[in-house]
Amino acid sequence: MKSLLKKFIRKFVIFLRYNPFNFAISLRRYFYKFLFKKSGASFNITDNVIINFPENISIGNRVSLHQFSILDAKSEIIIGDNVAIGSHVNIITSNHIFEKNNMPIKDQGLSSEKIVIGSNVWLGTRVTILKGVKIGNNSIIGANSLVNKNIPNDVIAVGSPCRVIKQRWKKK
Repeated sequence: MKSLLKKFIRKFVIFLRYNPFNFAISLRRYFYKFLFKKSGASFNITDNVIINFPENISIGNRVSLHQFSILDAKSEIIIGDNVAIGSHVNIITSNHIFEKNNMPIKDQGLSSEKIVIGSNVWLGTRVTILKGVKIGNNSIIGANSLVNKNIPNDVIAVGSPCRVIKQRWKKK
């Protein structure tokens, strides 16, 4: 019975995905609390956000996830508190295996690794985060960046591939 209820909730959340109104944001928050592995007290998921494998996602307090973003959580995604995720952001925990030249890539399966996004992080529009990456607390990732390696705490990082360009403040 519990799995039937979860299936219904998933279908209903998909229906809500395309509804831009404020009451739909509240409904998405309410229903995703049942689907996420762990969820904070307050988070907002705007319209047209695609979330695959929500049971592998832990989301903190005061997280905002904006339009046309994709969270593909084949492995775990952990998002800290006070995180702003811009529109068109892709967070992808898996990729294709491609080591065997005599076999089609599609038939070689997937590899996946956890992604961790620290607290007080801002991901600009069109950021892509690939498997196995950890983004440190208090960091900013600039628009159109490809994050394929770990980003330390307290930095601004940009580019494709993403690289640190500045400390946010001087350490004491």
